[in-house]
Amino acid sequence: MAKVTLAPEIEDFVNAKVDHGAATSAEDYVNDVLRARRDAEDELWAEIQIGIDDIEAGRFTSVEEAFASVREELGLKKSAAE
Repeated sequence: MAKVTLAPEIEDFVNAKVDHGAATSAEDYVNDVLRARRDAEDELWAEIQIGIDDIEAGRFTSVEEAFASVREELGLKKSAAE
């Protein structure tokens, strides 16, 4: 089991959250926050992998094609600088 020492201001923050009912204990609050962070990172990496898989399978649009599509949807003409 990892033992962690929190900076005093973080410990105060966690204790305030517990005092306001965000969790039943400081340990529960920290575990909940870290679990949510882990889940968010897992979701992000899963989405990145989907993008990688799409690219490897040839399912992508070039930047030029994407801008052309947006211009067409908005009824814009290509600028002279492009």
